Amino acid sequence: MESQKYFIQSGSISSGKVFIDPLTELTFGIRHISFDRLASGNVTFPNAVSQDINNVSPGQKWNFIFKGKDYELILLELNYLNDNYKVQLSEK
Repeated sequence: MESQKYFIQSGSISSGKVFIDPLTELTFGIRHISFDRLASGNVTFPNAVSQDINNVSPGQKWNFIFKGKDYELILLELNYLNDNYKVQLSEK
């Protein structure tokens, strides 16, 4: 019997606020969303140095390993009008 894989999807998060995953302690934040739905922000993977992200768009993926398991972070949505975003984190 296969154990259930980890999966979390955020609600809408305002620009300038951060998504923090309680399991991996990954952090992801968007500072600015442009009218053409490109964003800039910051991501910190577990046990890694924080890094700036620029010109990211919905569908962008980042993969990382945490405690021997593969994970994938996906930027699901950038909403320029409401100035918010959504992300999804799942075990692969």
